[in-house]
Amino acid sequence: MKKIVIGLLLISMVLLSNAVVQARPIAQGTVHIVQPGDTMFSIARRYGVDVTALARANNILNPNHIYVGQRLVVPSGNAAPPAVGNIYVVKAGDTLYSIARYYGTTAWAIAQANGLYNLNHIYIGQRLQIPGAAPAATPRPTTVAPPSTSTAWQGEYYVGKELAGSPLFVRNDAAVNFQWGQRSPDTRLNTDQFSVRWTRTINFQGGLYRFTVTADDGARIWVDGVLALDAWGLQPGSKQEVDITLTAGSHLVVIDYFEDTGAAAIQFSFKRLGAAPVPTATPSVTFTPTPGSSSTPGATDGAWLGEYFGNRDLSGTPTVTRMDSFIGFEWNQAAPMDGIPSDGFSARWTRKLWLYEDNYAFCARADDGVRVTVNGQRIIDEWHGSPGYPNYCVEVEMLKGTHTLQVEYYEDGGNALIYVWWERR
Repeated sequence: MKKIVIGLLLISMVLLSNAVVQARPIAQGTVHIVQPGDTMFSIARRYGVDVTALARANNILNPNHIYVGQRLVVPSGNAAPPAVGNIYVVKAGDTLYSIARYYGTTAWAIAQANGLYNLNHIYIGQRLQIPGAAPAATPRPTTVAPPSTSTAWQGEYYVGKELAGSPLFVRNDAAVNFQWGQRSPDTRLNTDQFSVRWTRTINFQGGLYRFTVTADDGARIWVDGVLALDAWGLQPGSKQEVDITLTAGSHLVVIDYFEDTGAAAIQFSFKRLGAAPVPTATPSVTFTPTPGSSSTPGATDGAWLGEYFGNRDLSGTPTVTRMDSFIGFEWNQAAPMDGIPSDGFSARWTRKLWLYEDNYAFCARADDGVRVTVNGQRIIDEWHGSPGYPNYCVEVEMLKGTHTLQVEYYEDGGNALIYVWWERR
């Protein structure tokens, strides 16, 4: 009997000890109770701490997922990740991919070291812990100015096949006509696993034109933001053609290319076939992807066509049209570009996006107004001033295939900021 009593006492002591341990707070610091309208970013800014430190202190993996009434421990001071490796402070124009390339690591490794959930969303001033050794003493990639005339192609050269992140370098190419073979386009780039985007504004006479591209490996042609020819796949120097009716005047032509392994080559040309065909009951020209090319994610996934207006109402003809790899800008008090004012401007971005059949969260963060439309249905409509940088997220059930996304934005006054991203649930 005595042994049973002693055993029960020991069990009670263990249970009491565990209860004491579990009652300990996650971290020392102020406790904030989440209120309606709060975001991790606004809470971090309110207490003067880093959002990554706030997420770590509360074991939060996704900073977009907090709820009203949640108790958050706010660490004291502007806590940064533990100094295991290097600490990098994000600057304007940085992406997780460009930072990873600079330090010779991967975007996923940096994300894991910092508890990041969305690889497309980092912000200026954010402190990132970089795992591993310090970078080699080499200069960061630099870019050259875009061509001042439409006689040259602006070529953006990327590490990897997906045109992801920031280009390693930018240069002007007289023509898209290259036979690199087993060589690299440039000493700064590998012989395999690279991609290029060429952009040029061309003045056309008007009429029916034939665009021709021969590539080893993948290539795509965009005309005014519309996918005109899709040959985004592995192929040994295959020739592809598409006929397009163009109005007289300037049109934006973009050529995407990737090299996998082996020989590398691409040639692009166009010629006028004659006057535009007479319209019939059905369109005489359709922008149809190459059969089978859209069977994998990314086959019709391209850059955003950005239209920038010198007013806040998206009215009239855009002042500037260009291709943007992603929507992630913090212009602050500056103008987005020459010809656009620092206040009272607007922008519209449009793209195609391949998705699996699943639920996706589409999110936007803006100062000021933002609207997001998916397949013609507006899912985010926050067309108002919002100086607090709020996050807006809407979950949508998507079917497998290619979808059309459109984002509209306006800046009223003060700081200017816009981020758009999506996550598979």
